[in-house]
Amino acid sequence: MKSIKLLHAGFLLFAINLSYSQKDLSKYDNLDGIHITSYWGDIKLKGGSNNVFTLNAVYTDISKKSKKLKELDFYVSVELKNKTLYITNRKPKGFESIDLDLQIPNTLFVEIKLIRGGNINVNDVHNGIEVNCFNGSVDLKNIGEYAFVNAANGEVKVNFKSINKSMPISLVTMNGGITVELPENTKREIRLLSRKNGYILSDFKLKSKTPMNNLNVVKHSKDPIVTTTSINGGGALLFLSTENGPITINKKS
Repeated sequence: MKSIKLLHAGFLLFAINLSYSQKDLSKYDNLDGIHITSYWGDIKLKGGSNNVFTLNAVYTDISKKSKKLKELDFYVSVELKNKTLYITNRKPKGFESIDLDLQIPNTLFVEIKLIRGGNINVNDVHNGIEVNCFNGSVDLKNIGEYAFVNAANGEVKVNFKSINKSMPISLVTMNGGITVELPENTKREIRLLSRKNGYILSDFKLKSKTPMNNLNVVKHSKDPIVTTTSINGGGALLFLSTENGPITINKKS
């Protein structure tokens, strides 16, 4: 079994040896974030309070046979540039997929790009996250600072641990429902858009200049729902948009 060896030289990573072993990244105390790019496959990521970095990968070939990878050299590349760690799956040969399972320090900013399809599950990232996903669900829990999510086809769920009051938040999907859970004291201006088959549920009192018909009524609307409202007096923007599906705003207990 090979361990991950990160050698810093001109912000490039050399002599990369990969497996599903653990490597302490405490000496990389100036690392700002992690950027993950994949094509087909699920991505699971969990933040931790220490500097442990764990990478597991499961490869599924075109005949749908799966194996846990002991050596990732020909499947996943790792590179350090400008204080960001880049993890990139190889371009698929046919309909193969690579599932990633990572643990990282929870202080890192996270960016995920899933080009073709798969589900994204992230827990305990406290310094912001940005996600682009073509096909699959996005489930983010215990997130800090802010989130930008763009999904072409799939449900979006985001649970916030804390929010940077000056940072905007944007959760968008073309097809699927959106559920967001916010701390009770959150102050936001909110723009809501559901083109079809939508309804709005909210634990918060929503203040709007125009009445919101059927608020907190589970009844799929035949007409687009487009409105601007606010919670707790307003603040930075919270943008929630789906072309097809409901929107739910929950209050964190």
